[in-house]
Amino acid sequence: MSAEQNPTRPDDDHTVSVLTRTRTLCGQCSDVVGVDGAAVAVFASDTSRDLVYATDITAERIDELEFTLGEGPGLAAYRSSVRELHPDLTDPATTTRWPMFAPEILDLGVRAVFAFPLRMFNGARIGVLELYHTQPGRLDAQHYRAAANYAAALGPIVVEELDPSRHPTVIDPTLSPRGKVHVAAGMAAVQLRVSPTDALARLRAMAFAQHRRITVIAQDIITARLRFRPEEPGGN
Repeated sequence: MSAEQNPTRPDDDHTVSVLTRTRTLCGQCSDVVGVDGAAVAVFASDTSRDLVYATDITAERIDELEFTLGEGPGLAAYRSSVRELHPDLTDPATTTRWPMFAPEILDLGVRAVFAFPLRMFNGARIGVLELYHTQPGRLDAQHYRAAANYAAALGPIVVEELDPSRHPTVIDPTLSPRGKVHVAAGMAAVQLRVSPTDALARLRAMAFAQHRRITVIAQDIITARLRFRPEEPGGN
Protein backbone atom coordinates (compact mmCIF):
# COMPACT_ATOMS: atom_id res chain seq x y z
CA MET A 1 0.00 0.00 0.00
CA SER A 2 1.16 3.52 -0.67
CA ALA A 3 2.98 5.72 1.83
CA GLU A 4 0.21 8.34 1.92
CA GLN A 5 0.17 10.61 4.95
CA ASN A 6 -2.14 9.29 7.65
CA PRO A 7 -4.58 12.07 8.65
CA THR A 8 -5.34 10.40 12.00
CA ARG A 9 -1.99 9.49 13.46
CA PRO A 10 -2.33 9.43 17.28
CA ASP A 11 0.50 11.80 18.21
CA ASP A 12 -1.43 15.00 18.88
CA ASP A 13 -1.01 16.88 22.15
CA HIS A 14 -4.28 15.53 23.56
CA THR A 15 -3.34 11.91 22.96
CA VAL A 16 0.16 12.46 24.36
CA SER A 17 -1.26 13.95 27.56
CA VAL A 18 -3.77 11.13 28.04
CA LEU A 19 -1.51 8.16 27.26
CA THR A 20 1.58 9.16 29.23
CA ARG A 21 2.35 5.76 30.79
CA THR A 22 1.34 3.82 27.67
CA ARG A 23 3.74 5.90 25.57
CA THR A 24 6.52 5.49 28.11
CA LEU A 25 6.12 1.72 28.42
CA CYS A 26 5.96 1.22 24.64
CA GLY A 27 9.17 3.17 24.16
CA GLN A 28 10.91 1.33 26.98
CA CYS A 29 9.73 -2.02 25.67
CA SER A 30 11.06 -1.30 22.20
CA ASP A 31 14.47 -0.35 23.62
CA VAL A 32 14.77 -3.15 26.18
CA VAL A 33 13.57 -5.92 23.86
CA GLY A 34 15.79 -4.65 21.06
CA VAL A 35 13.14 -4.26 18.36
CA ASP A 36 12.57 -1.37 15.98
CA GLY A 37 9.11 -0.35 17.13
CA ALA A 38 5.97 -1.19 19.08
CA ALA A 39 2.25 -0.54 18.95
CA VAL A 40 -0.71 -1.11 21.26
CA ALA A 41 -4.20 -1.78 19.90
CA VAL A 42 -7.41 -2.41 21.80
CA PHE A 43 -10.26 -4.58 20.56
CA ALA A 44 -14.00 -4.30 21.10
CA SER A 45 -14.45 -7.58 19.20
CA ASP A 46 -12.62 -9.79 16.72
CA THR A 47 -13.51 -7.35 13.94
CA SER A 48 -13.38 -4.00 15.76
CA ARG A 49 -10.02 -2.61 16.86
CA ASP A 50 -8.40 0.76 17.43
CA LEU A 51 -4.77 1.78 17.54
CA VAL A 52 -3.98 3.33 20.91
CA TYR A 53 -0.34 4.21 20.38
CA ALA A 54 2.52 3.44 17.99
CA THR A 55 6.16 4.35 18.50
CA ASP A 56 6.66 5.12 14.80
CA ILE A 57 5.00 5.19 11.40
CA THR A 58 5.95 1.59 10.54
CA ALA A 59 4.37 0.21 13.72
CA GLU A 60 1.28 2.23 12.88
CA ARG A 61 1.22 0.89 9.31
CA ILE A 62 1.41 -2.72 10.54
CA ASP A 63 -1.66 -2.16 12.72
CA GLU A 64 -3.51 -0.47 9.87
CA LEU A 65 -2.74 -3.35 7.51
CA GLU A 66 -4.25 -5.83 9.96
CA PHE A 67 -7.32 -3.64 10.37
CA THR A 68 -7.74 -3.28 6.61
CA LEU A 69 -7.05 -6.89 5.63
CA GLY A 70 -8.60 -8.66 8.62
CA GLU A 71 -5.60 -10.92 9.15
CA GLY A 72 -2.18 -10.90 10.81
CA PRO A 73 -0.36 -11.81 14.02
CA GLY A 74 -1.94 -9.16 16.21
CA LEU A 75 -5.47 -10.26 15.37
CA ALA A 76 -4.47 -13.92 15.77
CA ALA A 77 -2.93 -13.22 19.19
CA TYR A 78 -6.09 -11.46 20.36
CA ARG A 79 -8.42 -14.19 19.10
CA SER A 80 -6.43 -17.07 20.58
CA SER A 81 -4.98 -15.33 23.68
CA VAL A 82 -1.68 -16.93 22.63
CA ARG A 83 1.51 -15.06 21.78
CA GLU A 84 2.33 -14.95 18.07
CA LEU A 85 6.10 -15.06 17.45
CA HIS A 86 7.23 -14.74 13.84
CA PRO A 87 11.00 -14.26 13.56
CA ASP A 88 11.04 -14.59 9.77
CA LEU A 89 8.05 -13.31 7.81
CA THR A 90 9.37 -14.89 4.60
CA ASP A 91 8.73 -18.32 6.11
CA PRO A 92 6.30 -20.16 3.78
CA ALA A 93 4.13 -21.09 6.76
CA THR A 94 3.59 -17.38 7.47
CA THR A 95 3.00 -16.35 3.86
CA THR A 96 0.51 -19.19 3.46
CA ARG A 97 -1.31 -18.38 6.70
CA TRP A 98 -1.65 -14.66 5.86
CA PRO A 99 -1.53 -14.42 2.05
CA MET A 100 -2.61 -10.76 1.91
CA PHE A 101 -0.84 -9.45 5.01
CA ALA A 102 2.57 -11.07 4.49
CA PRO A 103 3.55 -9.45 1.15
CA GLU A 104 2.30 -6.05 2.29
CA ILE A 105 4.31 -6.07 5.51
CA LEU A 106 7.41 -7.31 3.70
CA ASP A 107 7.05 -4.34 1.36
CA LEU A 108 7.35 -2.11 4.45
CA GLY A 109 10.76 -3.62 5.14
CA VAL A 110 9.55 -5.56 8.20
CA ARG A 111 11.03 -9.03 8.64
CA ALA A 112 9.88 -10.12 12.11
CA VAL A 113 6.76 -9.51 14.22
CA PHE A 114 5.94 -10.54 17.79
CA ALA A 115 2.41 -10.07 19.16
CA PHE A 116 1.50 -10.41 22.85
CA PRO A 117 -2.12 -10.39 24.10
CA LEU A 118 -3.03 -7.68 26.59
CA ARG A 119 -5.21 -8.75 29.50
CA MET A 120 -6.76 -7.31 32.62
CA PHE A 121 -5.97 -8.73 36.07
CA ASN A 122 -8.98 -11.06 35.74
CA GLY A 123 -7.65 -12.47 32.45
CA ALA A 124 -10.10 -10.63 30.19
CA ARG A 125 -8.64 -9.90 26.74
CA ILE A 126 -8.49 -6.23 25.80
CA GLY A 127 -5.90 -5.91 23.03
CA VAL A 128 -2.38 -6.63 21.82
CA LEU A 129 1.16 -5.36 22.09
CA GLU A 130 2.84 -5.79 18.72
CA LEU A 131 6.60 -5.51 18.18
CA TYR A 132 8.45 -5.47 14.88
CA HIS A 133 12.01 -5.78 13.62
CA THR A 134 13.49 -4.94 10.23
CA GLN A 135 15.84 -7.91 10.47
CA PRO A 136 14.79 -11.56 10.89
CA GLY A 137 15.61 -13.17 14.20
CA ARG A 138 14.12 -14.78 17.27
CA LEU A 139 13.69 -13.15 20.66
CA ASP A 140 16.15 -14.71 23.08
CA ALA A 141 14.87 -15.84 26.48
CA GLN A 142 15.71 -12.56 28.21
CA HIS A 143 14.03 -10.39 25.58
CA TYR A 144 11.02 -12.68 25.40
CA ARG A 145 10.48 -12.40 29.18
CA ALA A 146 10.87 -8.63 29.01
CA ALA A 147 8.27 -8.34 26.23
CA ALA A 148 5.86 -10.57 28.13
CA ASN A 149 6.32 -8.48 31.29
CA TYR A 150 5.64 -5.23 29.41
CA ALA A 151 2.50 -6.76 27.90
CA ALA A 152 1.32 -7.81 31.37
CA ALA A 153 1.87 -4.28 32.69
CA LEU A 154 0.29 -2.52 29.71
CA GLY A 155 -3.13 -4.21 29.86
CA PRO A 156 -4.45 -2.54 33.02
CA ILE A 157 -2.61 0.72 32.30
CA VAL A 158 -4.17 1.13 28.85
CA VAL A 159 -7.66 0.53 30.23
CA GLU A 160 -7.08 3.03 33.04
CA GLU A 161 -5.71 5.72 30.73
CA LEU A 162 -8.61 5.26 28.28
CA ASP A 163 -11.23 5.36 31.05
CA PRO A 164 -13.80 7.96 29.86
CA SER A 165 -14.56 8.98 33.44
CA ARG A 166 -10.97 10.27 33.63
CA HIS A 167 -10.74 11.59 30.06
CA PRO A 168 -14.24 12.18 28.59
CA THR A 169 -12.93 13.24 25.15
CA VAL A 170 -11.32 9.84 24.63
CA ILE A 171 -14.73 8.46 23.63
CA ASP A 172 -15.03 11.01 20.78
CA PRO A 173 -14.74 8.72 17.71
CA THR A 174 -13.09 11.40 15.59
CA LEU A 175 -10.10 11.50 17.97
CA SER A 176 -9.12 7.88 17.37
CA PRO A 177 -7.31 6.55 14.29
CA ARG A 178 -10.10 4.13 13.42
CA GLY A 179 -12.86 6.49 14.55
CA LYS A 180 -12.85 8.42 11.29
CA VAL A 181 -12.93 5.15 9.35
CA HIS A 182 -16.18 4.19 11.07
CA VAL A 183 -17.60 7.68 10.55
CA ALA A 184 -16.71 7.42 6.84
CA ALA A 185 -18.25 3.94 6.65
CA GLY A 186 -21.47 5.36 8.04
CA MET A 187 -21.48 8.10 5.40
CA ALA A 188 -20.73 5.57 2.65
CA ALA A 189 -23.52 3.32 3.94
CA VAL A 190 -26.04 6.14 3.43
CA GLN A 191 -24.71 6.91 -0.05
CA LEU A 192 -24.62 3.25 -1.11
CA ARG A 193 -27.87 2.32 0.69
CA VAL A 194 -26.19 -0.61 2.42
CA SER A 195 -25.45 -1.51 6.04
CA PRO A 196 -22.47 0.12 7.83
CA THR A 197 -20.86 -3.34 8.03
CA ASP A 198 -21.11 -3.78 4.27
CA ALA A 199 -19.84 -0.25 3.69
CA LEU A 200 -16.80 -0.88 5.90
CA ALA A 201 -16.09 -4.08 3.97
CA ARG A 202 -16.14 -2.08 0.74
CA LEU A 203 -13.73 0.51 2.13
CA ARG A 204 -11.34 -2.28 3.16
CA ALA A 205 -11.58 -3.86 -0.29
CA MET A 206 -10.98 -0.49 -1.94
CA ALA A 207 -7.91 0.18 0.21
CA PHE A 208 -6.44 -3.19 -0.69
CA ALA A 209 -7.28 -3.02 -4.40
CA GLN A 210 -6.04 0.56 -4.83
CA HIS A 211 -3.01 0.16 -2.53
CA ARG A 212 -4.19 3.12 -0.47
CA ARG A 213 -4.42 3.62 3.25
CA ILE A 214 -7.93 3.14 4.60
CA THR A 215 -7.54 6.19 6.86
CA VAL A 216 -6.76 8.33 3.79
CA ILE A 217 -9.82 7.01 1.96
CA ALA A 218 -11.90 7.76 5.07
CA GLN A 219 -10.62 11.34 5.12
CA ASP A 220 -11.57 11.73 1.45
CA ILE A 221 -15.11 10.56 2.23
CA ILE A 222 -15.51 12.82 5.25
CA THR A 223 -14.29 15.87 3.30
CA ALA A 224 -16.51 14.95 0.31
CA ARG A 225 -13.58 14.42 -2.05
CA LEU A 226 -14.95 10.90 -2.51
CA ARG A 227 -18.62 10.07 -2.84
CA PHE A 228 -20.49 6.88 -3.75
CA ARG A 229 -23.53 6.10 -5.85
CA PRO A 230 -25.61 2.95 -5.26
CA GLU A 231 -24.84 1.69 -8.76
CA GLU A 232 -21.12 2.53 -8.47
CA PRO A 233 -19.58 0.77 -5.40
CA GLY A 234 -16.14 2.10 -6.30
CA GLY A 235 -17.13 5.68 -5.73
CA ASN A 236 -16.44 8.69 -7.98
